[in-house]
Amino acid sequence: MSKQLVESWRIEERRQIVSQRGLNVWPHDQPDDLEQIEHIREWLDSLLEPVVLDHPLHPLKMLVFRGFSPRMAYYFALGDYEEADLELIEKMVRPGDKVLECGGGAGMTGSLAARCSGNPVTIVEPNGLMHGIIRQNVQLNGQECRLIAAAVVADDYSGDTLTLRVQDEYWWSSVLDHGSGEPVQTAVARISDLLASICPSVLVLDIEGAEVGLLPDKLPDDLRLIMVELHSPDIGDEATVSVVNTIMRQGFRLCHVRSQTWVFERAA
Repeated sequence: MSKQLVESWRIEERRQIVSQRGLNVWPHDQPDDLEQIEHIREWLDSLLEPVVLDHPLHPLKMLVFRGFSPRMAYYFALGDYEEADLELIEKMVRPGDKVLECGGGAGMTGSLAARCSGNPVTIVEPNGLMHGIIRQNVQLNGQECRLIAAAVVADDYSGDTLTLRVQDEYWWSSVLDHGSGEPVQTAVARISDLLASICPSVLVLDIEGAEVGLLPDKLPDDLRLIMVELHSPDIGDEATVSVVNTIMRQGFRLCHVRSQTWVFERAA
């Protein structure tokens, strides 16, 4: 069973809003969003069996069920869940690419990356609450993934674990201390170890501010594309510039910026 939760006019109106977002402000729920989310919460609570939602803009599906996040269901159905990433993956990932994604969310970006590349995607995700959802959604979309249960860290990180803070909206978590969230210990995976073992041609990073200081000074020659969500409203301008410079001084050029997502392509 599949269902369209949101009217078409809302989807088109939101597309216009998404296209106008800047770098330094996170989107916030509007009163109408909150009303719609509450309606979806009531609908989810009434479900006797899972329901498949179709994405309005991309060839993607998401399975929802009683207890599922109504906010995630709403924004997915509206076409505003990781939309910048989805658009750029569809535009930039090529057949034959090997994609490493750090920060798996609900498996939507990973599913689309696998579809566009024609290869299984490797997803590094520290939040154990999301692992089953990621696997389920990747399979629902007819794709395959290798899931690594860890938080990606810089090469000079000294420990074997770190503290992850899982928010009330369980699909969102961060290794940064925002003063909220349930602390959970998680294993770590160093970025150069991941790059050496997986040999990706595309690196996708959405790790809630932990991108600062992450990348090494020597990236593999086979890496042709880096897509990173820079959390500038949280990390500030100087840290944003530092990440950008680390990438660009290694022979990459900036080719797209959409909302907070930056795409760098290795210069020919």
